[in-house]
Amino acid sequence: MAKVIFHIGTHKTASTTIQDTFWWNNALLEEHGLAYPRLSHVTGHHGLLFDWFPLAPAYRYDCSSRDMFQSLAEKYVETDKTLFLSSEEFSRGTPERQIDFSEVRALFKDFESVEIVCLLRPQWQLLQSIYLEISKKSGRIERPPKVVEQALSTGLFHGLWIDYTRLLDQLLKAFSPEEITFVDFASATKSDGGILGWLLRHLDIQLKADALEPVNDGRSNVSPKPLASWGANILAEPRTAPPWLIELVEEAIEKEFGSDRRQCLFTRGEFDRLQTHFDACNAKLNERLRTSQPGFSMTMASCDNIDLFREDIPGRFWLLPARLLVKQQLTMT
Repeated sequence: MAKVIFHIGTHKTASTTIQDTFWWNNALLEEHGLAYPRLSHVTGHHGLLFDWFPLAPAYRYDCSSRDMFQSLAEKYVETDKTLFLSSEEFSRGTPERQIDFSEVRALFKDFESVEIVCLLRPQWQLLQSIYLEISKKSGRIERPPKVVEQALSTGLFHGLWIDYTRLLDQLLKAFSPEEITFVDFASATKSDGGILGWLLRHLDIQLKADALEPVNDGRSNVSPKPLASWGANILAEPRTAPPWLIELVEEAIEKEFGSDRRQCLFTRGEFDRLQTHFDACNAKLNERLRTSQPGFSMTMASCDNIDLFREDIPGRFWLLPARLLVKQQLTMT
């Protein structure tokens, strides 16, 4: 009998790379027992959420989300395939933007097994990535201190769980502990074949990651460098910073600090607060998963490899992008 796996993200854990690669290689994967349906021209299965909350119109299917779920269940239930459905939108946290997994799970009651797969990364990295993604698309993003305060006080940021214990609570309303697989993103990334290699092994697909034709060189939806994006956002407020402005600020940062600095959106004090709070949450998560996932352990936050924090950008720095901008304008005239 068939199995179904819901890959629910979280956001900024190579979800788009997984979706692009599986969509492009779906025929090869199906030959090896993994069904990754091409439901539209969009590689992720975000259209499965529309019956519960709206997303971008481009994601919508010709039929309802419930009808699509029902169609998929009927198509694969009598096969020996593993049906793999992927959307990071499955893991949203605010009540008005949550899918009813109990209802969805009932549609797959005749499958041999149902599983949730969810990749997690240290919270400061997730927050930084969400900031970069939102600012890239809309420009309407809180400044970093408010990002930190919102995450610490609510466990959420822009409707996404930052406190993973609460994401677990949400999933346990519809699934048993044994049906939930949390994955440490850092560990999976370092494994043979990276995220794709880890996932193929977990799915028991007898393919190496390098057997899949890469899409976008295996790096889809890559974010700009954090301090370049932040600096461009400051200069462009309240509008969205255009790509050329982000590139100009990045050029200024490279001139001032060098090109090989690992950047952090937050100050050292903000990083410490996030580390203290969410390392404690992650320790609780490790303990709660000890029975159902004895090998699971979240990578704790570390600033060892960071050598450029937001507070390291001095006031005089802003003269440099201004000069570069003037030089650029003079060159164009």
